[in-house]
Amino acid sequence: MIRVAVQGCRGGTGASSIVAGLAQALVNAGERVLCIDLDARNLLRLHFNHDWRDEHGWANAVDNGQTWHAAAFALGTHLHFLPYGHSEVAPVEALNGDEWQQRLKELDKDTYRWVLFDLPAASFAQDHFSADVTLTVVHADPACHVLLARRQFHENDYLLVNHFTPSSLLQNDLYTLWQAQYSDRLLPWTIHRDEAMFEALAHKRSVTAYRSDCLAAQGIRNLAAWLLARHEEAA
Repeated sequence: MIRVAVQGCRGGTGASSIVAGLAQALVNAGERVLCIDLDARNLLRLHFNHDWRDEHGWANAVDNGQTWHAAAFALGTHLHFLPYGHSEVAPVEALNGDEWQQRLKELDKDTYRWVLFDLPAASFAQDHFSADVTLTVVHADPACHVLLARRQFHENDYLLVNHFTPSSLLQNDLYTLWQAQYSDRLLPWTIHRDEAMFEALAHKRSVTAYRSDCLAAQGIRNLAAWLLARHEEAA
């Protein structure tokens, strides 16, 4: 199983939207995907039309000594979603990468090829959770620029610019600067700011399921293609 962790550089960058859209893009490519919400706010469920009042999830199961993945629900034959649920466990403890490696061993290897983790937008996330690929979602704005300057990158960490507006001089200047500063980390395309991304959330769907023809969906398909090619080369 290939583990992909997605987190925002700060809150509001659209990391959960990327996770949901990427999951659908991989499924459209014939892959089997499990999405796991590691953010105690439980926001990923909004993209999968899951009742926000439902407090069941993997965290409850762990607290109660139950099978941790039993709370997953199917969105077709190739996509499953596992909510965070409700737990008294501190959020940082939920990000223990060693524990998740052990948990994933309990899954049938033929059931899923990809496991996508939606991490909270917090600086401690990258220090407590390891994956085959970590994607940090950023906006080309001064706040993310400052936060990136303080970030310690690890192997297989990459930056993905979301909500990019090509007509913005400031965003273009920052993106050009990041291309020089983070050339080995910055993915070579952006996900354009697209009203369809917000409309998709209002319809409780991923943008790739809601509007597969829009610019944002195209950017997410590029991401899926990059991940597929990367791991086919490594296989």
